[in-house]
Amino acid sequence: MCVLVLGSATLSAQEFNLNVKVSAPNLKLVDPKLFDNLEKEMEEFMNSTTWTDQIFEAHERIIGNIQITISEELSKTSFKGEIVIQTSRPVYNSTYLSPVLRYLDRNLTFSYDGLRPIQKTTDGYIDNFSSILSFYAYYMLGADFDTYSNMGGDKYFEKAYNIYNNLPSNLQRGPGWTPDNNKQQNRYYLIENIRSPKFRRFRTAMYNYHRLGMDKMYNDVNNGRTVLLEAITDVGRVNKEVNNSILTRMFSDTKRLEIVDVFIIATPSEKTKVKNIMMSIDPTQSNAYRELR
Repeated sequence: MCVLVLGSATLSAQEFNLNVKVSAPNLKLVDPKLFDNLEKEMEEFMNSTTWTDQIFEAHERIIGNIQITISEELSKTSFKGEIVIQTSRPVYNSTYLSPVLRYLDRNLTFSYDGLRPIQKTTDGYIDNFSSILSFYAYYMLGADFDTYSNMGGDKYFEKAYNIYNNLPSNLQRGPGWTPDNNKQQNRYYLIENIRSPKFRRFRTAMYNYHRLGMDKMYNDVNNGRTVLLEAITDVGRVNKEVNNSILTRMFSDTKRLEIVDVFIIATPSEKTKVKNIMMSIDPTQSNAYRELR
């Protein structure tokens, strides 16, 4: 389980079906082929590695995208940029994919020379880039499993936390990982918050939203929407208790468009409630909710 698995497993299918894109618009030092290789290697790594002991059929794989944009070449093998992680899950009895996770990490710093492979990291440390990708793999798994059972992602969030704990001390204090009380917007807070008892209500809301709300709408649209409203209300309560947390910001970034689409045909009372809650969670994007009136 601690090595990169290339090829198909005989007893279990891999967990992800991710598209990977690496762009470097301002190259000066590096041959663009290096990033073409990185893109292919990342996609193979994420999609071909076996991350869990669960059996995933092909249609059950977690669908998503990883986008890396290189903004600075520190050397011919060291880079700075940002990474966007996005996943979705199917809604029961429909062809619709509901977004589960969308997170922009602006503090990506890593080394890549095309010679040393990216490796699955669980119980130790190999290199920073392997740790970052393994961290996000387990975080994506945790977020997805949370939508199917209440707190179902625990074991995967713990694996992500172990990856942080196994970093060398200089990296724990480095870009993207270090606790920063002024911003509270990085990998440390992403995993610290999701494991904190303060956010158990948030995680239960994610289960209720998807499994008891979205998945039930095929049978009873009105009741499903009522459950969604209750889940959104709980996210609003969490936001009042821990204002502007990384998790509630991520929720609004992930769910903003979907919430408007679902509630555009709701009752006036439901529209008002949702609009007020979401504008309190997501004040900088308040215009997005003005259709709910």
